[in-house]
Parts: sequence; C-alpha cells; structure tokens
Amino acid sequence: MQWIDKQRLTKERLVGTFLNLCSATAVEIVADLGFDWLLLDFEHGSGSFSDLRSLLLASRAGSSAPIVRIRSVDADIVKFVMDSGAAGIMFPFVSSAEEAMRAVQFMKYPPRGTRGVAGIIRATEYGRNWKNYFESANACGCVVVQIETAEAVANADSIAAVEGVDVLFVGPLDLSVSLNCPGDFSQPHFVDAIRSVVEACERHGKAAGILSRPEFVEQHKQLGFRFLALGSDSGAVQSGMLNTLKALRS
Repeated sequence: MQWIDKQRLTKERLVGTFLNLCSATAVEIVADLGFDWLLLDFEHGSGSFSDLRSLLLASRAGSSAPIVRIRSVDADIVKFVMDSGAAGIMFPFVSSAEEAMRAVQFMKYPPRGTRGVAGIIRATEYGRNWKNYFESANACGCVVVQIETAEAVANADSIAAVEGVDVLFVGPLDLSVSLNCPGDFSQPHFVDAIRSVVEACERHGKAAGILSRPEFVEQHKQLGFRFLALGSDSGAVQSGMLNTLKALRS
C-alpha cells in the first residue's frame, strides 16, 4: 500500500495534483514523477467507479499515494474505494463536525468505526496481506474533508477537532462562490477565511490543504498550507497542446 506518511503530514509540505481525465495512462505517467499524493477525482472527473481499479493499479507505477475524491459522505462508496486500494478519501462539502464524524466512522474498521471487513479484497492483495492491512488501515487511511462553504469556515475549529480527520482541504472555487467573490481568491475576506482554516488546523494538529493556482502558490505556502495541490492532467493536456499549436502557428 502507498499510504500517506502521517508523520510527514504534520511536519512537512506534501504536494499533489488532480487527475480528472480518468486515464490510466495519465495516472501511470504522473505517478512516477515525484508527487507525494495524487487526487483521483470522482466528484467532477470524467470517469465512473467502474474505472477506479485500473487507475489505482496504474498509480503503482510510482510512490505517490492515491487519494480518491468521492461525491458525498456515503458508507457504501467509502467501503468500495478503500477495499479497492486507495490510500485515503477526500470528502466534498463537509460543513459540520457531525459530517466529519460520519466520514471518519465510515473510513475506520470497528471498534473505531463501521467500515465492513473483508479478507479477499484488492487492498489486502486478495487476502495475502490481510492481517497487516487490517492492523494498519485505521491509522494509515487518510481522511480529507473539504471546506467549501462559509458555514464550513465558521465550523472549521470544531471540524478540525474531530478525531480521525487528517486534512481540512479548502475547495477554493466553491468557497469563493459561497463568499460572493466567484473565482477571485485575492479578496481580503476570502484570504481571511482560508487563514482561519489554517489556524484551526494548527490548533488541533491537523494539516490544511488547498488546490492552488500558480499565482497563489507562494501565498498559500506562507499562510501555512501543507497539503498543497496544483494543476490537473486535463489542464496540462490543454496548456501543452495550446503551446504546441502556438509554436506551429507562429
């Protein structure tokens, strides 16, 4: 298993990128580049969960830990994703401590949570590594909850206090819409909001994360975001092809 190193998570900056094309080839290419983690996007991405296992298999080409973003806090989907061999799950639109608790509950085996237990699953190498996986999954599985609304910002301290939550990850575009500055991450009240998320994480020993933009990466580093993402495979294809076209047309 390519787990997130939780000790590094609390001390260092771990960097990742979003993969939303649902292309196993793209995942294979990116997995070997040196990112600490990769986000396989099944909330807004192009694929369906029937594609998940091929993407997770492709991620084994490198050492990047595969985190899967799902559409909601759903126990059955959590079980399928984790049984398939994900290193963790990103839960969108978590706006309260109660929702965060449910995410943790669904991620953890009893007695910590309610995740169903099976032996012959992909995460255990189809049973060959069941004991080790069962004993390590609760501690190693990464629980990432997204902060995407004004309500979530207001509740960031209580969300960060939830035992088992590892990362509070700001979804900047949704949050900017909620704060009435769509797409504008430079507004002072937006910066104040994400700063308060970082401060809540620091008070409770959690990592703050965000999907950044090139012009805001340094600011986000200075604010204290440690689970930092930039770019996507779809964006890289588009920008690369535009550069190619520009070179041909010039």
